[in-house]
This record gives sequence, C-alpha cells and structure tokens, in this order.
Amino acid sequence: MASRAAPVEDLSPEQVEAAKRGDKIVSVGEHLLELRNRITVATLTLVLTTVLALVFAQDVIDYLLEPGRRADPNFRPIFTELLGFFGSYLKVSLLIGLAFAMPMILYQGVMYLNPALTTGERRWTIPLILLATVSFAGGAAFAFYVAWPPALNFLLNFGQDVADAQVTINDYVNKLTRFMFWTGIVFETPLVLMGLGFLGIVSSRALKRAWRWSIIGSFVMAAIITPSVDPVTQAAVALPLIALYGLGILLVKLVERHRGELEATAPVEA
Repeated sequence: MASRAAPVEDLSPEQVEAAKRGDKIVSVGEHLLELRNRITVATLTLVLTTVLALVFAQDVIDYLLEPGRRADPNFRPIFTELLGFFGSYLKVSLLIGLAFAMPMILYQGVMYLNPALTTGERRWTIPLILLATVSFAGGAAFAFYVAWPPALNFLLNFGQDVADAQVTINDYVNKLTRFMFWTGIVFETPLVLMGLGFLGIVSSRALKRAWRWSIIGSFVMAAIITPSVDPVTQAAVALPLIALYGLGILLVKLVERHRGELEATAPVEA
C-alpha cells in the first residue's frame, strides 16, 4: 500500500524548503546511515593516504630539516628514546596522509550537508572550500619558508658560546608542524570574517572601527604561535595577519553589497 504524503502544515520549515528544491525527505535513520557511510569513506581514504605516505615520509623529514642545516651546517637532531624517530616518522606520515585525504574528507562533509543547503549556498560551497584550502596551504608555506628560518636561526645560535644545542627530532618536528598548522589556521581569518559578515554577526563598519585592536591582536597572536621570542620573527608573522584583517574587511563589504542587491531585487511579500 502506498504511503500517504504528509500535509504541508505538518512539515518542518527545513522539510518544506527541501520539498521546494525537489529533494527527497529522508528519515533520521537514513541520515545516520548516510553519515556512517561517508565517515567510513573518509576514514578509509585517510588510512590509504597515510599508508602511502609511509613510503616517502623519511624524505619529507629530511626536507623539513633543511632550515636547520642552513642555520647551522653541523645541525643534526638526535633522539633520546627508542621510539623517538619512529614517532616523528609516524606523525609526519599521518600529516601527509591527512593533507592528501582532505579533499575527499571535505567532499564527503559537503555532500552530507548538501540537501540542507539552499541553491545560493550550494553555489558558494565549492569556491569557499577551495579558498579555505588555498589559504591554509599558503599559511603553512609562509610559516615554513618565511617565518621558521629566522626563528630557528635565533634559537640555535642564541647562547652558543655557553652551551651547544642538542635538538631532538621529536621536539623539532612537533614545534615545526604545530607552527605550520596554527599559521595555516590564522590565515583563514578573511574567510571567517566573510562568513560572520554573511550571517550578519559583524559588519565592515564595525571591523574598521576595531582596526587598532586588530593590530594588537595580530601581535598577540604572533607571540602565541611563533616558537621564537625575537621581535623580528613575531613581526614577520604579525604584519601578514594585519593585512589579512584588511582583506577580511573587503570581503565583508562585498558580502554586504551582495546581500543588499538581493534584498533590493527580492519581491515584496504581502
């Protein structure tokens, strides 16, 4: 026997919106089943990419040590535990695997949320994911190629007349990867401000008025995420953060202009 369709007044606003878009209304159990399947695909992808990364993880570690060799020709990290180098090897393999699996992970997340998005939101999804990926990669590259070498040079040569630096491979990899990760996160600032502006939480006018606080916050954030305490390295990180804040203001202004155009062209409801 065919099931009778539910009256429109019994549907939630989300279900009504889904019906207008022609999407199939599914039950909670089907949502959970789809969520489990997409998590499984994302997890298997991460495992596969991590296993493949084990092949060339040692070459990546050797490349990550290049700034140390440039700062000190005799630089050679040590490990004081039996699993010292092996732990760093696995960590780098996992990070490489996560980087290569991230497109599939984001794709599975977007496809799971896709039925709940409006047509306009779906149009913005892929560009925002690409911009977020590029911003994070740009922040990580900036940390490794621009900010890390002077910080490492300061840390290795400071007090060299008193003591010799004996850096463990775990300490080196942990500090470098943490620095690259948080710098990549901070480089997402313009997109975060753009999202807040899209939701109407912040405005470009309010962000302009807070420009003094943004400068202070940029230097505080640089002092937190940089491994070195020298002012040159912290300034090298803080200045791009200030520029990213200005870019965020421009993106919020674009969002406000776009929202204003939509409100001006929208039909007036009775």
